[in-house]
Amino acid sequence: MSDFESAAEAVSLASADLAQMSANERLKAASQGLYYVSAKGEVHTFLDEIEALDRGEPTIGNVAKELSKFFGIYKQQERGERGRKTDDYFFMVRIRNPGGGGLNREQWAAVDDASDAFADGTIRITSRQSIQYHHVYGPKLAPLVRCLNRGYRDRATLGACGDVNRNVMCSPVDGLEPEHATGGRELAEAIAEELAPQSSAYFQVFLSDEEGRNAGPVNATEPLYGEQYLPRKFKVGIAHPADNSADVLTQDVGLVPVGSDGAVWDLHSGGGLGLTHNNPKTAALFGLYLGRVSRAQVVEAVRAICVLQKENGDRKNRKLARWKYTIRRLGPNHVKAELRDRFGIALEDAEPVALPPVQFHLGWHEQRDGRYWYGISVENGRMGPVLRRAVRRAVDELDLSVRLTSQQDLLLCDVRDRKALERILEEGRVKPPETISRVRRNAMACPAKPTCGLAMTDAENVLPRYIDAIDAAGLGDVDVVIRMTGCPNNCVRPPSAEIGIYGYGKNDHVILVGGSREGSRLAQVLYPRVPEEQMVEALVGLLRAVKERNPEGLPAGEFLHRTEPEALRGWVGIESV
Repeated sequence: MSDFESAAEAVSLASADLAQMSANERLKAASQGLYYVSAKGEVHTFLDEIEALDRGEPTIGNVAKELSKFFGIYKQQERGERGRKTDDYFFMVRIRNPGGGGLNREQWAAVDDASDAFADGTIRITSRQSIQYHHVYGPKLAPLVRCLNRGYRDRATLGACGDVNRNVMCSPVDGLEPEHATGGRELAEAIAEELAPQSSAYFQVFLSDEEGRNAGPVNATEPLYGEQYLPRKFKVGIAHPADNSADVLTQDVGLVPVGSDGAVWDLHSGGGLGLTHNNPKTAALFGLYLGRVSRAQVVEAVRAICVLQKENGDRKNRKLARWKYTIRRLGPNHVKAELRDRFGIALEDAEPVALPPVQFHLGWHEQRDGRYWYGISVENGRMGPVLRRAVRRAVDELDLSVRLTSQQDLLLCDVRDRKALERILEEGRVKPPETISRVRRNAMACPAKPTCGLAMTDAENVLPRYIDAIDAAGLGDVDVVIRMTGCPNNCVRPPSAEIGIYGYGKNDHVILVGGSREGSRLAQVLYPRVPEEQMVEALVGLLRAVKERNPEGLPAGEFLHRTEPEALRGWVGIESV
């Protein structure tokens, strides 16, 4: 049994009282539903912190920072030379967008307008099919959230971060492509609604006007989460019969349709890719197969697992607080018994269906209703002004809807006139996917430095340069998935990629190889540390090996998995550090 499975019994709601728990747990309880900020013996409201931004305060306090995450807000600080923090404070704001959306013309207009009015002029598509705004300065924070609540959807950012269920993922083409009708997007919306936070604090800060605000919490009790919410974030992903772009085994709960009609679903649980350097009790783990549930009980089953995590998750050590550790400590058989006996879930023992491959959905595709969708490749999800203007024009003039993918790309849907869209995109200087190298289309990176406080290294800022070198070496046509993050939280899922990279220290990276295109096998460490100066050499060497030393023509992940690490390192020409 591995170290993380044999950890001592956790400090949980089921086994301990608040005094034994972490400071983070105590501040959540003291907030009375995220309403109050208790710091250094003084108590004030979260609203006080937001209003102080309008009076010239550069940012919010550290306790408020923890509460703000539940509202989709991250306090950030620019990092300059050698990664040192500067005095430039701002916020990142994330929306919730279950299933990648289906944003209509009015919703996309609100999302797009907000970028110029309140942020840095870019829209950042995330690897969970959501949107982030970067460089939101204090006086613009509340106006941005209120604007999104009016124009995009109510509770636009509530639950996009924090110790609650995060954005529910599913294939962006669910309901579009003509061969399957599983209703995955409807399930994503239903799960998101069932697991949404209910405390009124968000509404009082971001949805009420001056006259509508109250002096105290109206609803301090969360019916699902309770006063301390979950021990850590919770993630749900839904596969499609032909597409596992949701990477379901990496989720706390992963759902796979057994057939094309969505009547029965395989239930996987306990995945998660974050880890901590030099801590063997942490690891990237895939979900465990629990069995099969009917569609009628899918939402109930997901809710039940969330409740089990709330009750049993570790509330002292946040590094071991994710459900992936809880389920292994409780044991999958115990969890299955709880689902059946306590929650009434008719969980059927079965063999899981095979996972479909990850699809990218770029270019032209016919929709179920005879219209079309067109997938645009968005490098690392960063939509700058040029791309934004072209997409906005297309959506407005052709009355299109928008969906976002877990590959950080964008689909323009409900297209009636293909030539009109092609003309708009050409005039807007949007590159057709087929003109972009395959390596670049398949790759993605997280924002990392200089804004993310967790990042150890760059990712989005350096991966394009690495791919430039790969293209220059004549290897851009290699069919391989590369994913890169600036830290081992692994937001864009490098441990399940064919080549995965994450930051280590100030200028080094871990390189993993051998994940499968279906998301059914974790990659293994090839290089525990590679200096930034050798990253191009390492990646070019790996792709050259895939192209030139693969006589069977195996998929890149399979070839890298089967090849001995010593042989790979020899071909690359860099020894293990």
